[in-house]
Amino acid sequence: MTSRGRLALTFAASLALATPAAAQVASEAPPPIDASQSVRAIVAKYVEFRGPAYPQLQTIHERFYVETQLGRQSGGVWMDRDGRVRREINAGGVREVSVATPDGAWRTDGASGSKDDPGAAERARRYALLSFGDALTGRGGATVTLGGVAQVMDKTWSVLRVSFGDADTYDVLVDPSNGLLCCYRITEGGQTRLELFGEWRLVDGVRMPFAQLTRTAGDVQSEIGMIELNRPLEPALFQRPAGG
Repeated sequence: MTSRGRLALTFAASLALATPAAAQVASEAPPPIDASQSVRAIVAKYVEFRGPAYPQLQTIHERFYVETQLGRQSGGVWMDRDGRVRREINAGGVREVSVATPDGAWRTDGASGSKDDPGAAERARRYALLSFGDALTGRGGATVTLGGVAQVMDKTWSVLRVSFGDADTYDVLVDPSNGLLCCYRITEGGQTRLELFGEWRLVDGVRMPFAQLTRTAGDVQSEIGMIELNRPLEPALFQRPAGG
C-alpha cells in the first residue's frame, strides 16, 4: 500500500471522514455559526475531550516515524509547558536536531556546529501554548475569538482563532458537539500549514494523537510509536553543543 493510501485509512478510520486527499478548507463564505456557541463553551468541550488529566499536563515526550524521500525515518520530540522544545530526526544516517527555549534557539545537522535559529523560540512558545491548552484560555499573551466555521475532510468544524498581536494566526478546529480536535491551521510569516490529528488514544488520563499529517507544499506523515507524559526532561536535552 502506498504512503498516501495509509494516510487515507488512518484519518478516515480515526475521524470517520473522507480521505486526506479530499481535505480542504472551503474558500467560499462559510455558513453562519450557531449563535448559542461561545469560545468558552467550545473550549470546555475540547478540554473535556482531551481527558481528565489534560489540565495538569506538563511535559510530552514522543518517538515517531516519518516518511521522507530517503524512506521511513525515526525521530523524537520533547516539549514542556514553558515552551522548551527539542526535535530530532535521523535522516540518512545523520541526526538533525533543533532546540528552542525561552533563551534562544539553535539547530544542527550533525555535520557542522550549531547555528542560531531566529524566531524559533517564539514559534515554539506559541506552539506549546496551543499543545497544552493555555492559548485557548488567553494565557501567554494569546487572544481567542470565534473564527466562524471551516470545511475540512468533508466535515464542518468550529474555528477558535488564536492570535498574539501580530499577523500570525493559529486556528484550532474543533467539533463543538464533542470537542474532537480536527487540526491546527497555522499561518506564520505568511506561510500556512494544516496539521491534522488522528488515532486518538488515552495516555495517563490525557487523550493524545498517534498520527499526524502536515499539509504544506507536500504531505508529511508522522506515526507516533511511543508517548510519555509528565516525565522530567533532562536539562542536557536543551543545552547547546560546546563551540556552537
